[in-house]
Amino acid sequence: MTDQDFPALFRSSDNLSKRSQKIFLATLGVHLIALVAAAVLSVVGTSTFSLALAQLMILLIALGCSIYLSAARPDRYWYGGRALAESVKTITWRYVSKAEPFHESDALADAEFRNALKSIFEQNKDASSRLTDHLNDVQITDGMRQMRSKPLSARRSTYAKLRIEDQLSWYTKKAAFNRNRASQLFLLLIATNSLAVLFGVLRFNYLTSPFWPTDVIVATAASLLGWMQARRFSELAASYTLAAHEISLIRERAHLPDTNEKFSIFVGDSENAFSREHTQWAARKDQ
Repeated sequence: MTDQDFPALFRSSDNLSKRSQKIFLATLGVHLIALVAAAVLSVVGTSTFSLALAQLMILLIALGCSIYLSAARPDRYWYGGRALAESVKTITWRYVSKAEPFHESDALADAEFRNALKSIFEQNKDASSRLTDHLNDVQITDGMRQMRSKPLSARRSTYAKLRIEDQLSWYTKKAAFNRNRASQLFLLLIATNSLAVLFGVLRFNYLTSPFWPTDVIVATAASLLGWMQARRFSELAASYTLAAHEISLIRERAHLPDTNEKFSIFVGDSENAFSREHTQWAARKDQ
């Protein structure tokens, strides 16, 4: 199954999350860079009109970014959209696998699925109010119906490959990426702070110098720390690593279900495991 085979609600909320993430990170990046640039101009000096005006404009940009981040809260819709998308994806995999509560006839399963979508939509009204894509698309797609109609062996192999293996690969790669990025930025932060201390010591030998880069280095270190806290590299690395281990254990049991009833239970247990990590997105949107 591709993204086009999932309900319109998933694709719309997925787009909202990705779009909000880009806006949040871009605005935060501009804000932090503006603060460093203002610090640079302070070191250079603002004795001329042009430099003073440039610093004022940069500070206004930083102020505008901070006001936007506080008022618009794009991070809220980043997390909220992701929580909504993952909730829809979870019930979709239950539906196409004929797992509870969608294990009855197609007519009953369709009705139950639509009720589940409505419930998820109403529980995430803040993010749902921002959904503007795929408004005319269907919620139960042909791809979903086709997979649901396949025999147990085909549904089991598809679920193992496109759901379990896909999730394991994603979490493994993301865990490694966030772990490496956390280490890199931590070392850079230590180096920046050490450089600030060095220039603080050297300052005693150049007390008459009108310009000194310590303030710029301190602002850079503060910006690095702000970026690290916003991206939560260490937190995500730990969370994704734990999820990858749990999914690897699930994969070991993927071939065991040999009846529809056993497969339904297996899919339910697997989706519950996936949902435990996904609920953290819902928690982040309220922070």
